[in-house]
Amino acid sequence: MLHTLILTLAALSSTAPVFGLGQGGRGGAGRAGRSDSNIQPVHPVARSPLDSDYHHQKRSAENDPYDNLPRTLLKRSITSNVADVVGKSFDFVIVGGGLAGLTAASRLSEWSNFTVLVVEAGGDGSDVQIQEEVPGFSYMKGLTSTAYGWNFTTVNQTDCSNLSKHWPLGRGLGGSAAVNGMFWGRASAQEYDSWAALNPGGEQTWNWAEVDKYIKKSENFVPPDAAQASEFHIPSNVSAHGQGGPIQIGHTQYIFPITSNWIPTWEALGFTAKDLAAGDTHGVTITPSTLNPVNQTRSDSLRGYIQAAPPRPNLVILTGQQGTKLLFNGTKDAKGNVAATGVQFQAAPGAPVYTVNVTQEVIVTSGTVGTPKILQLSGVGPANVLTPLGITPIIDLPVGYNLQDHVAFNLQFNTVPGVETWYNLATNATLQADALAIWQANHTGPLTYVNEATGCKCRHVLADLCPNPPDITATDINAVSLGTIDINATVAVVTAKHGLPASVQKGLAAQYALQQQWLSTNVGQFEVILHLWGANAQNIVIQVAFQHAYTRGTSFIASTDPFAAPLIDPSYFGVDTDLALAQAGIAWVRKLAATQPLAGVLTGESTPGANVTGDALNTYIKSVAGTEFHPMGTCSMLPRDSGGVVDTNLVVYGTSNVRVLDSSIIPIEISAHLMATTYGIAEKGADIIKGQHWAVGKAQANNGTSDVGGGNGGKGGGNGNGNGNGGNSGTHSSASGLSTGARAGIAVGAIVGGLGIIGLAVWFFIRKLHKRPVSPTHDHAGWYNSDSYTSADGVPVAQVASKHSRVGGSTGSHPSVGHRPLHALTPGSSPAKPPPH
Repeated sequence: MLHTLILTLAALSSTAPVFGLGQGGRGGAGRAGRSDSNIQPVHPVARSPLDSDYHHQKRSAENDPYDNLPRTLLKRSITSNVADVVGKSFDFVIVGGGLAGLTAASRLSEWSNFTVLVVEAGGDGSDVQIQEEVPGFSYMKGLTSTAYGWNFTTVNQTDCSNLSKHWPLGRGLGGSAAVNGMFWGRASAQEYDSWAALNPGGEQTWNWAEVDKYIKKSENFVPPDAAQASEFHIPSNVSAHGQGGPIQIGHTQYIFPITSNWIPTWEALGFTAKDLAAGDTHGVTITPSTLNPVNQTRSDSLRGYIQAAPPRPNLVILTGQQGTKLLFNGTKDAKGNVAATGVQFQAAPGAPVYTVNVTQEVIVTSGTVGTPKILQLSGVGPANVLTPLGITPIIDLPVGYNLQDHVAFNLQFNTVPGVETWYNLATNATLQADALAIWQANHTGPLTYVNEATGCKCRHVLADLCPNPPDITATDINAVSLGTIDINATVAVVTAKHGLPASVQKGLAAQYALQQQWLSTNVGQFEVILHLWGANAQNIVIQVAFQHAYTRGTSFIASTDPFAAPLIDPSYFGVDTDLALAQAGIAWVRKLAATQPLAGVLTGESTPGANVTGDALNTYIKSVAGTEFHPMGTCSMLPRDSGGVVDTNLVVYGTSNVRVLDSSIIPIEISAHLMATTYGIAEKGADIIKGQHWAVGKAQANNGTSDVGGGNGGKGGGNGNGNGNGGNSGTHSSASGLSTGARAGIAVGAIVGGLGIIGLAVWFFIRKLHKRPVSPTHDHAGWYNSDSYTSADGVPVAQVASKHSRVGGSTGSHPSVGHRPLHALTPGSSPAKPPPH
């Protein structure tokens, strides 16, 4: 009986209308009102400007992503119409709808009390769906030189033959994850542990255990089948991966036969085949990809976190609008911090400039180049960069320093006749059309293939593996193998090139100390990749990229024009040791190619040629060297006195409510492609935010202030009668001038609402009796389950948050972010499930 009463009261609390809340929001023009029967409940599900009855119909996410049901879902949360959002207020505004931005948006919008807006410069991908989803097209029909790429170039590299290098980065929903080569890999445990070492005393812990946990939260790993694993010697450690996450991880259905020689050749040189996801990156593998192994399509943040989730009326994703500036209130709080109050955005030069208001936080996820750019345009950056441009520095921070990148170069080798490569498929339109027809019919064939054969080696064994590398002196070999660089002298070299502030110099010295330690450990220092598209049909490429260059670069704006490209200077080979390392990498690849069984299918080095050594080899390296597409570090997570831009809560120093959740916060280069790590950063960052805003989110729900946009009730003001009239931001409506019927309605609503709150409280008490919330009965893994977060010991996050400070600072519209440790928030119980079909 009591249980029935509790359920009845709980149901009442979720359905009882409360007059006066209407379609209210936080200011801005209101929408046309609804009848009283549609007025919001006490615990409202926040409505987006795209509101419709269709929004509230539950649908399965189990349909084949290629069958376009997700496109139906897409239309309800993604818009290019600025009228849907302009002038309105959101709890969280995320600037950048790429990998990290959509991940954070999905996680934050799991709590229906939070209204979330994502502002993305690029398109929604619907016009390039085939190019994005077919794995092989990421190479053959790459989008990085289209409107879905930023097409950046570097400044002339004075230490790299004075050449400007191409820097393609993803643009559009999903960001680089929607257009990249789909590599999935982690760095070594030592590298992630270094983040904690560089941030002693940080409120949040960033180490191997934490980052690995959040990467696992993002992934749903499916190992290769036994036959494929046997043929290509694929090592797979299921325990090193996550199951049940939104990003599908698997191997390509088709692998070119030559790849079967890869792992045995490394093993002949003394390397161990291993799954590099377990924290040790010194070894060889066939790496998994961000690919759904069931239908052989790309998996990224759009497809995994947005399209596969149930409808989210509190989430709006605006495309075709570039975030151009953060607006600050100009007043410092008691801690000396300023608060962001809004975000400006614009479609193109000369187009109208629009503004949305922010009531909680601005989250910048625009990437290693885009994030420092918008911060600098907003007055957050180095004063010596901003002042000459006429920008008044609001916060003098080293935004844009500490730029790091993987430096890649390659050699080409001819093959014996009959070896199948990518070349014919990539250059023959008829073959490509046939392959596409096969893929569309049954998701098999060569278009499922992407480069997966890779290996990493550490530097301390380099002298043993290559006892006489050409053109490297004994002193250089000692430096390469033992790391005997002069830290102070190297810091001075970089400072002379880039004018490093004292704080950045301090942080760089700490990074160099760690890099030298890694030289005598199993931290992977060179990544080698087999690439099967060479100069002709009987030619392949072996790429090598050193993972921890000593050089450092910068990324600074050169204009107040938000559409002008920044000055990107990775300073390739700005430290001489890097060139010696590059030569050692070339020597290793030549040794690999001369080792059986790989040597049995190669006939010789075609480019640059085995006889190219010395200065000629240096010239070749500099001519072909460039980005491996893994830049990081421009908004480093470091102590402020060590050149940091964000703290361990990912809050920008000097602000109370601006965070960065992308690869720009990584303080020191890692030996892995950045995708998995960036998902981990976004996942952990979202949990930090949830933990610190729990009280605010629940208070908003009970006060009816969670709606997007203007209207009645809450902070939006208005008439309080459900007519959808415009409100005054930040003010509650007055009862004066209301009709007698309206006042009676408010009274009745208050009574019913009170009963609802009682029922909700009883329901909450019952819920607290359970150590872990139960995932919904849904065929999907349940990763999107609202409010399904628990601490490491199984206590719901609401209980954890109640024991600690939640949100500090003022109680107005822009509270300071209260910082507290995350206490290891983990997803609720989500049993492993097969990926959606």
